[in-house]
Amino acid sequence: MHGSHRGLSFGTAWVKQAATNFGWLAVERGVRLALSVVVGFWVARHLGPAGFGTLNYCLALVGLWGIFPALGLDQVVRRELILRPERADQILVNAFGLRTAGGLITVGLLIMVLVTGGGWMNAEERRVVGVLSLLLFQPALTVPDLWLQATLQAKYATAAQTLALIVGAIVRIGLILFNEPLWSFAAAVVVEMLAAAVGLWWLGWRRSLPFRLTGRIDGRTTKALLSEAWPLMFASLAIMIYMRIDAVMLRQMLGPVAVGIYSAAVRISEIWYFIPVALASSLLPALLHKRTGGEAAYQRGLQQYLDLNAAIAYALALPIAFISPWVIRTAYGSAYAGAAGVLAVHIWSSVFVFLGVARGQWLVNEKMVRFYLVTTIVGAIANVALNLVLIPWSGPLGAAWATVISYALAAWLSSLIYPPARAIGRMQTRALLLPLLGWRYLRSI
Repeated sequence: MHGSHRGLSFGTAWVKQAATNFGWLAVERGVRLALSVVVGFWVARHLGPAGFGTLNYCLALVGLWGIFPALGLDQVVRRELILRPERADQILVNAFGLRTAGGLITVGLLIMVLVTGGGWMNAEERRVVGVLSLLLFQPALTVPDLWLQATLQAKYATAAQTLALIVGAIVRIGLILFNEPLWSFAAAVVVEMLAAAVGLWWLGWRRSLPFRLTGRIDGRTTKALLSEAWPLMFASLAIMIYMRIDAVMLRQMLGPVAVGIYSAAVRISEIWYFIPVALASSLLPALLHKRTGGEAAYQRGLQQYLDLNAAIAYALALPIAFISPWVIRTAYGSAYAGAAGVLAVHIWSSVFVFLGVARGQWLVNEKMVRFYLVTTIVGAIANVALNLVLIPWSGPLGAAWATVISYALAAWLSSLIYPPARAIGRMQTRALLLPLLGWRYLRSI
């Protein structure tokens, strides 16, 4: 790293607007974190490791199916809304239509599987998955969020999400107090999703959301979106596999209690995953603008962007790894004591998640989505293979190690192997070395 890295030189106006946007996204996650502490951990204690494991196993299964109605459109739609704001209405109508159709088809297929081939699940698991299948309409119902992000109006999306979180928390508290069955906690997840969707559409239209219910789906726009997004859809599926397959494999190999222990740790690790996504949506306009200033300026901006992601990830991972026993004991109680070691390992996956999200946006900008697809497939295969070896050896802790290693392979090492991506790979490596080289930043202040 060198002297050209002095400060985040995206431009004062861009930085101020992006920081405001990120700040509102951080507020929403702060509320989510607070409610997780007050309500989410209470739910985990109430259900116990077995019930909590069953709920998370079913969420993981539905999450794997949820990639198909999303169609990998998020990053492409956000970019198109930024670059072609005059066509925002057509882009949004097509995204909504595609995702609605995808949701209907996917729900139909999932129900067919449950009816004809769900023998590996017990009756309670099938009931919970049936309720959670309504989440497959979430990508269509939250389309306004893409426009709010692209136009740096995250505070309105934050308001909708925060209201939904409060509604979901109230519902869960009622379920605990009345000792309702497990499937009702799955219904609470659906209620929260619907509340968020209602809020997003209402606030979006209040902010002149360019979406007309009578708008027509244009075949040309649909084809253009899908032609670029389909590799991202399968890449998202691969990402979801190596994010959620751990819970599925633990359930099949060791039972729901192991899933509950593992999920307790993962919930704490994944609380922070919103940060790189928020940074990406907040800084993407600035990075695209930076590109017009020349390649050198664009490269400096990318390095600063990666450095920022790595610095935040390290600042989170290091203290959490050291105090993981206290965190687990305080959050979940003694029944989840085995999750402390899992958290101490799994939290380090956040470093590669942060850098992977940042690289993913670069790959979309550079139209290298097929490489993105290949890397995520390799990561998914590696995670499954490592789980097969490590879970029998050390249970949930082995699954945590499998996650960290596969994330590192997919999000960082793959960049160094593929020649066209080696430039971003070297930038990622510099960012990873921040704990050793960060003093150079202090000297430049």
